[in-house]
Amino acid sequence: MSAARGREIGDGAWLHHPPQWPLSPSDVTLLQAAEVVGETIEAAIESAATAVPLDEEIELIATFHAVRALRCLRAVIVSCRAGYAVESSAIARSLLEDAVSLRYLSLKPVSHVRQWLRFDETRSLEYWRLSERLGLGLQKSDRIRELESRRRSVGNPVWWSNKTPSAMAREIKVVDPDLHQTFKALYPWLSDVTHANIKTTNNYYFMRDGREPALRVGPSDHLLHLMLDLTVGVCVKTCLIAHELGMRVEVGPVLDAKAGFDALSGRPDG
Repeated sequence: MSAARGREIGDGAWLHHPPQWPLSPSDVTLLQAAEVVGETIEAAIESAATAVPLDEEIELIATFHAVRALRCLRAVIVSCRAGYAVESSAIARSLLEDAVSLRYLSLKPVSHVRQWLRFDETRSLEYWRLSERLGLGLQKSDRIRELESRRRSVGNPVWWSNKTPSAMAREIKVVDPDLHQTFKALYPWLSDVTHANIKTTNNYYFMRDGREPALRVGPSDHLLHLMLDLTVGVCVKTCLIAHELGMRVEVGPVLDAKAGFDALSGRPDG
């Protein structure tokens, strides 16, 4: 690295000029199709929320998952466009966990919604206390004041269901075999990439002409199609589950946009 380039990075100039790697025509086309899916989902959610206010807890939780799925899709699109397809796998992994969690919630909606809400309240209070310890100076909301007035249990599990994503995935196998199979096939690999497991080091250095390994600091566009295909599919799946749970949204346009994406990705049958 040149001294001039080193100073540029040290000065933070890269923050104002993020890298934009060259993409193939098929990459650009697929990115545009993924954006169409995202725009269609956003329009559907906004239309439904405007027409009918969210007034049921289960509908609220379902819509929350749909919105989060949409944001994950857009985050993956941005990452892949900038050449960080490998790193976007962490977002895709989170989205896949959310989809499995929501499908698991749908198995017993009434009891699982109560469990989810209790967990949300406990976590909200824990995060508030953390912000106080860190001295962030956040203003206490009425909801936090109300939660503080209750007795809360301690030592809660990481997941609201007290089950790991893998355990929840096993329980949804019968009702949603496609989502179970997607999880089973890709979750271990996504976890490896997310945690910089040794299996994925080839994304960061490589051997060439018998020489010592060299760092790979260029784009990881060789995974772009896989990341987009997975993320679009799981995002739409999450929206469909949310619709089953009461999110009042028109799914027809979303499915049409997904079909258009699948045709371009080489999966015309979805």
